[in-house]
Amino acid sequence: MDSDRRSAQVERLEVVDTGRRRRWSEDEKLKIVLESLQAPRQVAATARRYGVSRSLLLRWRRSFRPEPKDAAHQPGFVPAIVVAE
Repeated sequence: MDSDRRSAQVERLEVVDTGRRRRWSEDEKLKIVLESLQAPRQVAATARRYGVSRSLLLRWRRSFRPEPKDAAHQPGFVPAIVVAE
């Protein structure tokens, strides 16, 4: 146990680093996604070049993918209710 009372007190705490989280604009994301689509096997190389994870880049690619024109008619999940007889 430390007998010095001052060592247990914090007079000032300052956070200097905000971590690795970055904010990407929609234009930056689109540029990176388009670059990853240029040739086969470009996803991992493009992700490394910009310092993003491969899974994040794949998520961006899915979000920029145009929806099919008949998306309203695509089968989806339907809520089911089980009722006791």
